[in-house]
Parts: sequence; C-alpha cells; structure tokens
Amino acid sequence: MTSSDESASTHTGDPRLAEIEKRLHRGNYLRGDDRPLARILEEDAAEVTRLEMDLEDVTSKMKRLYDLGRKGLGDTVIVDVIFEVSVREERGILAGPWGDQFAAPKATVTAVNLRNGKTLTFSVLGWHLIRSHGFFQGMGSPFRIEPKELHDFFH
Repeated sequence: MTSSDESASTHTGDPRLAEIEKRLHRGNYLRGDDRPLARILEEDAAEVTRLEMDLEDVTSKMKRLYDLGRKGLGDTVIVDVIFEVSVREERGILAGPWGDQFAAPKATVTAVNLRNGKTLTFSVLGWHLIRSHGFFQGMGSPFRIEPKELHDFFH
C-alpha cells in the first residue's frame, strides 16, 4: 500500500477507531493535534501508568465534584473542606463522539483545590471520555486535560 492509498484505518489499525477519529476531528476534540487517535490513547495511557494514577478513582472524584457542585445552582460550593467548585450549566446535551450512546449535559466544572492551589476545569463529556475511553482529548482541544494536571490536582 502506498502512502497515497492510506486511510484513517491504516493509522489506527482498527476501522472502528478510524471512524471515531473522524468524528473527533469534526468536533474540537483533536483540534491542533495531528497524531492518530491510537497514538494519543497509547501515549496518555502510558502517562497514566507512569503516574500510577487510578482512573476509576480520579474520575469518581471528578463526578462527585460535578454532582455536589451543581447543587450550588451556579454559585460556588465547598466540597470536603478542600475543593471550591462551581458548575456552569447550559440548556441542551452533547452526544458522545465515541458512538456509545452517551449524552452529557452542557456543563463545565471549575474546581480549585484549596490545599495545593491547583485549578481543574472539565466538561461532563470530557469526564466521560476519560472514564470510559481513557481519552483526555488532543493537544489544542479546549477541554484537553493533561494526565499529570489531573493527577496533581487531586494530590
């Protein structure tokens, strides 16, 4: 196969992943990042392993910040005497690009860890993509969270 014959599936080796990659390119998920999706997933997974980060634990904490923060109805809420959380919600939902039938409310969570001064901003859809797919989004995406940033926020 010549390089002119290459399709997205040759970059990922998985036609399903190639279709997901196409959907991600249509949104802001990979903006400014020309790495194949498989490589993005591999590199982020390696960083998660290097950091010895438990994604299930971390994403459970993110979900808790969202759930408790939204009770403030837009005002800041203190969670566990450690986190200052505000949730901005808009009407509507966002369909997940993975094709897993996940629909997220249009909500953005901003949390400050009062112990270490770190700030974390994430969307509900972004939380789902990390939890369910290990996808932190591409470099340049407006909601990209570096695995180290997520790790450091909770430590």
